[in-house]
Amino acid sequence: MDVNTDGPDDRDLEDGGLDLTPRTPPAGAAVGRTRSMRRWGAVGVLVGLVAVVAFVAVQARGASLYYRNADEAVAQRESLGRDRFRLQGVVVGESVDDGNAKVFQVAYRGVSVTVRHTGKEPALFKPGLPVVAEGSWNAAGTEFDSDRLLVKHTEDYKKADTGDYEQQHPDRVPANDADSDTDPTQAPSRGERPDAS
Repeated sequence: MDVNTDGPDDRDLEDGGLDLTPRTPPAGAAVGRTRSMRRWGAVGVLVGLVAVVAFVAVQARGASLYYRNADEAVAQRESLGRDRFRLQGVVVGESVDDGNAKVFQVAYRGVSVTVRHTGKEPALFKPGLPVVAEGSWNAAGTEFDSDRLLVKHTEDYKKADTGDYEQQHPDRVPANDADSDTDPTQAPSRGERPDAS
């Protein structure tokens, strides 16, 4: 039997032709479920986007905190109020542990601020080092309440003056006499082969 593939298939349905009549689903069955699934999928995507935006906003909050030197913080105490910011200064004197917090003074340009720190104390924390305390003024505006403390290390890395290296370590410096080339106790210099004799 020769079938024409270019034209429409006009065989009878009983002979295996295609049934192209639209079908109507049962009332409210799959259509309602599909719409509900799409709606909940869209709500889920929207909730996910809101969560991501909230997470980014919380993380950016810490990055947007402004630094105030101790003198600036004291001068702007009224306008800062209880807003959170970073206080910068040099630790003056020893810190005192009052049981609940470490209390110490930071100063910048002759103005000092009392800091009451309740967070973890960095290992390098000591008098004379610059620090950045994160927190806010207390309700009375007399102390800076801190819960995060960063120690700013200096960038001056100096080699300790140990004197003349050759004098301190004579066994590590090769002798300058001619016998050192043939001395079997001397290790060969870099790139030389030991004598095979």
